[in-house]
Formats: sequence, C-alpha cells, structure tokens
Amino acid sequence: MTGRQKVAAFLLSLDTQTAASVLSKFNEQEIDNISREMLEMRSIEHCVIEEVHREFSEMFLGSRQFIPDTRAAAEKLLVSAIGEEKSRLMLDGSSQARRKPFEALAGADARQISEILKGEHPQTVALVLSHLTPQLAGNVLAKLAEEVHSEVVLRMTRLENASGDMLERLDKIVSDKIVATTPEVGAVSEESGNKMVAEILNIVNKSIRKKALEDIGKEAPERAKQIENLMFVFEDFISIDDRSVRKIVMEVDNDTLALALKTASEELKGKFLKNLSKRAAQMVIETLENMGPKPLSEVEEAQHEITRTAHSLDEQGEIVMRRGEQEQLV
Repeated sequence: MTGRQKVAAFLLSLDTQTAASVLSKFNEQEIDNISREMLEMRSIEHCVIEEVHREFSEMFLGSRQFIPDTRAAAEKLLVSAIGEEKSRLMLDGSSQARRKPFEALAGADARQISEILKGEHPQTVALVLSHLTPQLAGNVLAKLAEEVHSEVVLRMTRLENASGDMLERLDKIVSDKIVATTPEVGAVSEESGNKMVAEILNIVNKSIRKKALEDIGKEAPERAKQIENLMFVFEDFISIDDRSVRKIVMEVDNDTLALALKTASEELKGKFLKNLSKRAAQMVIETLENMGPKPLSEVEEAQHEITRTAHSLDEQGEIVMRRGEQEQLV
C-alpha cells in the first residue's frame, strides 16, 4: 500500500469523530488526496487494518513522544525484572481478569448484533445488552421484534450476577456468530464509504469541504452528488432556525416545495408552512391535497433541489446549516 492508502485505511478503521479530528490536521491538498483514496477503497481485509495499526504504533514508539501500547512496555519491563516464565504467568492472569464479556461486539453495529440475537431467549438478549453501552444497547433493542421489547427490558431490571462459566459459554457463542457473519471485518461498501466521507466533511471547515467536493466532482460527479446529499438529508431541515428556513423558501417555487413535502413528516411540513406567508402556505397545502401519486424519484429530486439551494445560501453566509458536533457559532 502507498502512504496515502495506509492513511485512508487507518482513518476508515476509526470512529467518525476521531477520524475527522485527525483529518482536519492535514492541509487541503492532503485532505483531498486522502479523501480520494478513501472513496476508492471497496473493502479492507482485517489483516491489513492490523498491519496499518501495528506500523502506526511502531512509528510512535520510535518517536519517544508517548507510549501508545503501555502493555507492551509493561511486558518488557516484567521480563527484565522477574524473567520470561514468571512474567508470562502474571500477564496471562491479568488478561483473563481484565477481559470483559462480549468484547467481540465492540466493533459490530446494531444491525449485526440484532441479527445475532434474533430468536434468542429474552433472558439471553437481556444479559448481552446489559454488557453494551446504553446507546448501542438501545439501538439493538429497537431493531429486534417489537413483541420482545418489553420482556427484554423487564428482564434487564431483574438481572442477577451470572456465573463466570455461563458468561464464558455465551460469550464464545456470540463471538463465533459475529465472526461467521462478518468474514471481511473491515469491509467498506461504496455506500458506507460515501457516508463516512460525508460525515467527515460535515465537521471540517467550509473551505476544505468545498474544495474536496469540487475535486471529487471533477473525477466522479455522481459520487460527489451522493456525498453532498448524505451530508444533509431533507428531514434535517427540522433542525434549522426559522429565519434560515424563510430565506430558503424565498428561493424555491411553491410547486417544488409541495412536491418535496409529499413524503415529509408532519413536523417538517409544519416547519416549512409556518415560515411561508398565509397565501403561499395555503397554495402549498392545496397543491399537496390535489397532488396525485408521484414517482419517489421526482419527490427526492425536489428535496435535493431545496437542499442544494440551502447549501448555496450556506456557502454565501446567508444561513447556517446544521453541521457536525464540532461546529462553533460565533
């Protein structure tokens, strides 16, 4: 792999917030080059990710600036102090003591875990969910059959300490299933690659975002459009302030707005309608009521047109669109 490919693979293996923070430290040309490499990657073998992480760790160990792998340093120290055999026994015991149940699920998403738990007894599901982070556990629960929700939650409130043997057996079953269902642990589909880039570009500043999208658009116009659409979906307009919404609707004709609102939630419809004049709002309502069935592609194109208008106003500084968590308002 080239240096750029290694950086791209490394960033894709991190969570979005951390990857964006790291990427923002590069200059604009480097961000452009790395983003292109990320978009070109279809899948990354697990062994490749491990090798990139190993190389990264070795580089920092050699720099002496900090120690990313304190366990490795501790192992060397113990071997030197008490000998290899004694240190191995001590470290093996330490690893067993520190190992948490269901660690194999740490890198899985809610969909994968819900597939693994589908059909399992509610008590088993409750036990597994109790060892996940609250956010991940909630997302997994939401993807399970509705009829088991209450039973699982109730059992979670009554959980007793499970025996070590029971947890170990269940942990092995779950670990084997996660490995079986994810043969390519680091697989990156085109859709997930686009989403990752979109989320990262949401966080970096406007000049970097604009140049990256322009450069991607020169080589792959359709992909640049997909990424831009992922950066701000139509339902996200619910988070924009009313003043900005009023500026947006002034730039959009009523027929386009009515078509875009055809599949929108009632809350979002209300958001747009309240920021129109009474006459314009009534016209949009009447158009919606008299509108027959429309192809979904036409509705989505109308939504994209409004989103593009909002992006344009955002770049001009006329409005503020919601960005990533690191965006600051001044």
